[in-house]
Order: sequence, then structure tokens, then C-alpha cells
Amino acid sequence: MLQMGMAALAAAAVVAGPGGLPKGTLFMESHPPAKAWESYHTSDSLGSPLRVNPCTRPKAWDTGRVAARTMVHTSENELRDEQLVLYKDVAHARKAVRGLRAELARCADAGRGYHRSRFFTKPLAVGDEALRVGALHFEDATRSVVVRRGAAVYVVGESGRVSRSLPMSYFRGLVRQAERMTAKVCGLPRAAC
Repeated sequence: MLQMGMAALAAAAVVAGPGGLPKGTLFMESHPPAKAWESYHTSDSLGSPLRVNPCTRPKAWDTGRVAARTMVHTSENELRDEQLVLYKDVAHARKAVRGLRAELARCADAGRGYHRSRFFTKPLAVGDEALRVGALHFEDATRSVVVRRGAAVYVVGESGRVSRSLPMSYFRGLVRQAERMTAKVCGLPRAAC
């Protein structure tokens, strides 16, 4: 049974093209048709920054990507996003998470007035390493989970209430989704789980 599942994933990877992620890898890909007030955007660009991006500048430490997919759902007052980046090896994925942690510390409180953003983080016991991130901006807030499993980095986030203490009750749905992805990603070629 497991071999059949692995063969199906390998076949799907071929359908997606060399180096690409199989269709349906992200959970948001099975979304219903967009209503008039909402939109779904998908990108397979290797250059898309990680969805948690506190310093908003080019990332010299985020190299070695071999596949990526980013999905963003926006509606009138809600944002949801999901991103999976596959690196050429575990060392590059570790370096990306280490760089992200450094940026979260460096830009934890940046800007002034309506350009001010504040980021709060706490570790999580998911995958090989993970953290939950809360971001406060002038008129909105987002919460995200970032997890590395092998050579893959997964980011899932949503708009919603955030406080400095980052209570787990705010993150339960995101953590469950990250846990499901850490199991799913191990079936991808080059994930090195």
C-alpha cells in the first residue's frame, strides 16, 4: 500500500514537471470556486519570499530551492496563505529557517506610525523544527506557523487576533494543518525526511 502511494506521488511529480511540486500538494489547492468578493492566487516561483517576511528585503540566506508553491486566499476582511518550499538538501532548509529566525529577531519591532510592524515568536514541537509567529501591523494582525521537515519548509498563516503571549488556542488549526503537511511532505522526492 505504501509503495503504491509513493508511486502515485512520483507519477504526480512527473506530471508537475521537472523539479515542480505535484498538483494538489497544498491543502488550499482543493478550494471551491472563488466568489465575487474573494480571490485565490497561486505561484510556483522559486523567488517568492517566505510568507513570513519581517524585514521585507532580499534574502541572501534563502538559497538552494528546487521547488516551491505559494497560495494566497483573500476576501473582504480575511487572508489565508500556504507555502511549501523544497530545498536541494537539509542543510539549505536549516539555513533558511535559521535566517528567518534571525530576521524575526532583527525586525521584531520595525517602522513607525502606520508603517510599524511587530513580530512575536515561540517554538513549536512539530516536524524537525518549528515556530509560531504573530504579527501586528497598523490595522491588522496575522498568525503563522513555520515548520521544517527534512529539506522542506512549510508556512501556513491567516489573519486573526494576536497577542504577545501567542496562546496556542489561536494557533490550533494552523498547527494541525502543519502536522498533516509534515507527514505528507515525506512522500515528495528530495524531501529527505
